[in-house]
Amino acid sequence: MNTLELSNVELSADLQKELVERKNRGDTHEVFVNSTINPVIQRLATLNPLWRFIANSWGYGGGNRLALTSFIVLEHGEELGKISRERKGNNEVIYISNPRIAKTKERSDGYSTVDADKAVLKAKKMFFKLKPNERIEKAMNEAGRVINNQKRLKDRDKYSAESTIKTAAHAYIMGTGFPLFLEHMQTYTASDRGRIETAMEENQRLTDEMITIETAKSAFEAGKTALVIKDGGKYLVRIGDKVDLFDDNTLPDWMRGKLGMLKLVQAEQFVSGTGCRVNDETFVLMVEEG
Repeated sequence: MNTLELSNVELSADLQKELVERKNRGDTHEVFVNSTINPVIQRLATLNPLWRFIANSWGYGGGNRLALTSFIVLEHGEELGKISRERKGNNEVIYISNPRIAKTKERSDGYSTVDADKAVLKAKKMFFKLKPNERIEKAMNEAGRVINNQKRLKDRDKYSAESTIKTAAHAYIMGTGFPLFLEHMQTYTASDRGRIETAMEENQRLTDEMITIETAKSAFEAGKTALVIKDGGKYLVRIGDKVDLFDDNTLPDWMRGKLGMLKLVQAEQFVSGTGCRVNDETFVLMVEEG
């Protein structure tokens, strides 16, 4: 059986695009699954028809052949892990990896073997959708990354805006003072005055955004926010050390209102007094006091 004929085994969008580009250049290549991992991919794909095996890397397999050497395994859009062909010394090995396996390893983030049967057993044992505590850990890490990254970016943008103001105003401000500088600005050309006024407005906007982000960051790090993970019609919620599961009928009204506000903004955006939309399924809500 040709593994690529299975309905749940496919090339990634990037590989498909590259293959089309190769064909447009007149290159013709036979694509196949690397022989080391082929029995693993074929057996797991047959045993688990709901899993999708997305090839995301290939190498030359001799002649005009391209050997697929790495696959991402998904179930209902959630990544379960990766299966790849790696080299260990002069030998090719099967490499099974995901964060769950990585936690059991000290020197690597995956399990390697030359035995296809062992590789299949390892994948069957360790490839499954995230448990609530794993989803929370992943969401916490992602939320922390977004908050800290946005703070860094806003710090940088705010510094840039302040530098624009200081460059134009420094000589005069150090002499007569800022109030007189504002009056002196009326003597500037319209374009120079507009540039400085725009920078002043931007500085104020960024200051307001920074207050919102700093407030959310402090509350998040103190465990005073609600981490909400939306999964279909369910809501996995963590406040402090307490974890609850709600549905559309039992979700508290204050959470529903804040989620509604955050759904109106893009991922990695904040709403003052409401919280942060980390991504399409993860939200950080400011907890109402009282």
